[in-house]
Amino acid sequence: MKPHTTAHPAHTIPAVSSVFGSSATDNVAEMFKSELETLEQFHRTINSTDLTFEELLHEYRSLGERYENLVRQAGKLTRIGDVAQRKLMNAKSELATQSEIIERANAELQEKNERLRESLEEINQLNINLGSEQSKADNLLLNILPPDIAARLKEGEDNIADFFEDATVVFTDIVGFTNLASLVSATTIVKLLNTLFSRFDRLLDYYPIEKIKTIGDSYMLAAGIPTPRKDHALQAAAFAFAMHNELKRFVAETGYPISMRIGIHSGPVVAGIIGTRKFVYDLWGDTVNIASRMESHGQPGKIHCSETVYERLKNIYQFEHRGAIDIKGKGKMDTYFLIGNIIADDSILVE
Repeated sequence: MKPHTTAHPAHTIPAVSSVFGSSATDNVAEMFKSELETLEQFHRTINSTDLTFEELLHEYRSLGERYENLVRQAGKLTRIGDVAQRKLMNAKSELATQSEIIERANAELQEKNERLRESLEEINQLNINLGSEQSKADNLLLNILPPDIAARLKEGEDNIADFFEDATVVFTDIVGFTNLASLVSATTIVKLLNTLFSRFDRLLDYYPIEKIKTIGDSYMLAAGIPTPRKDHALQAAAFAFAMHNELKRFVAETGYPISMRIGIHSGPVVAGIIGTRKFVYDLWGDTVNIASRMESHGQPGKIHCSETVYERLKNIYQFEHRGAIDIKGKGKMDTYFLIGNIIADDSILVE
């Protein structure tokens, strides 16, 4: 049996909520669940057991120490929570700042993309314009030079000079042009020549002949260059007849009293380009000089040929033997006038 002790007034241990308050209890209850359960157990034990004053005091002190420890830990947690809350707020603020920065960067990127799109459109338009201008430049170059020579020049070839062992050179000269120039204005003369020579140019679409240049009222051509061909003399003769026929139509339409001398010679030539400004595709050699002499020593309305041309075409064309004439720089040369075809089928004239 437990010894009898002096009775004392009953003491009731306060509940945890009465010490910390209901809000404090709610905050720490979950974190210190096991400790609180222990304190509640002490609370029930003390209220249900008769203890001496000393034992009760001891229990109160022990309980108070536990409460103080809980308060300290709760305070620490509160401070940690405050720090965490501040860090969270700082993080949110930093995130908001970064979001603003990203939005500004995105806006700047969109603006740059728009400018880039506009720039690309401008570049595309410039490329289109450049292509158009390049096409015009190419066409202009092809009006000046043969296609093969133009291609070599565009590729950067500086010295273009080709030797052709055999080719035919043609010279023409408008007879009566000087007298006509004294009767009409200079503008009219230019228009006349442009119209006539443009007609000759259109004939080139049907013959493998290369126009070399015009000098005043003279028109120079060559066959067998820059692409060699065996029938160059035949093609040159055919084109000479085509020019004469075109001139007859021109005179019939305009009434201008003009005619034309044509000279032809075949042989070796050098063809190429000299200089870097206002260059032309030109020919050099004795063959060029003799062809020029054939024209200048010829007669209006006739095609004057060297013996070399005669030997090559005598089985295809009719010739009139002119005889030996004195050619400047060459002495006596046997020459011929080209009269017409022996073979009736003109299809042989164009390969």
